[in-house]
Amino acid sequence: KQWYQRRVAITAGGGSCYATCDNSCGCNPADIVTYGGECQDQGFCQSEFLHLEDCVEEGGPSCPTMVWMDKLLHSFTRYDFRIDVRSIEEWEEGHANMSISTPGLSKNPASGYLDNIGGLEDKHILVYCRSGGRAFAASQNLLRYGFKDVNSFYHGGFPNLAAAITEQSEQSEDHPNKNYCYISGGSDICPTPLPLSHINSVEDIRSLGENIVLVDVRPKREPYLKTLRNAKRVPNKPKKIAKFLAKVEEDATIVVFCAEGTLAFHAAKAMRAGFGGKIVWIDNGGYEELKEVPGIKQL
Repeated sequence: KQWYQRRVAITAGGGSCYATCDNSCGCNPADIVTYGGECQDQGFCQSEFLHLEDCVEEGGPSCPTMVWMDKLLHSFTRYDFRIDVRSIEEWEEGHANMSISTPGLSKNPASGYLDNIGGLEDKHILVYCRSGGRAFAASQNLLRYGFKDVNSFYHGGFPNLAAAITEQSEQSEDHPNKNYCYISGGSDICPTPLPLSHINSVEDIRSLGENIVLVDVRPKREPYLKTLRNAKRVPNKPKKIAKFLAKVEEDATIVVFCAEGTLAFHAAKAMRAGFGGKIVWIDNGGYEELKEVPGIKQL
């Protein structure tokens, strides 16, 4: 086995020193400030596997989870965050609506490129680029900086993924599917997804529009007694949806939720056909999680 060792910038006591994994420059661990707030003294810059092929074939403690196309076609919407490490130019040519642009994250060291993903160290993260190489490098950097659940797409990149998702959706009887709407965002046929992981406070919901209308589409057979304050209960049935939409103001932003996201998506998609305004559905969570969002009772 070959071992590789890299020098990593560590900020300590107001100055910068360079140290290997065993902190050979003698910084006091109590004073070291690294991304995530911990001194990464094990597995930070030394690894058995630093090549994509090694992680694909064997895996290891320093490897991200390697993800291939078939898996993504079934799980793209289940990640808390999708991180696109392509260049700004590539991003502007086309990108997924529900993604974070972080060009430069594949560089080493990458500490200057982490500002817009701070606080996500414990989240379920997908990283991709154009062909897999930069995504793998960026994924290793995330692991070095304390991220715990990093998944690297190596079987192509965003252009291939977008094409595969579009083909899969258009060939199905349920077009558009969830994956497609995560890629395209809100459109004439797609409601806008809002994963629960993107909601930190009620302000993230308020920012969707001035006239928010909350809609609970959980079925009556579900054993629940309460819903969110001011939320409308609308069964996911054509006549009930049409009756509800007839009373909604044109400038409203409809925010649909259920127990975990799937029913909310189908109801929001049905509403999309009869409402010209903005429609958002809450995904990967629902009422039980939303009721704990700070400030939700004031919405």
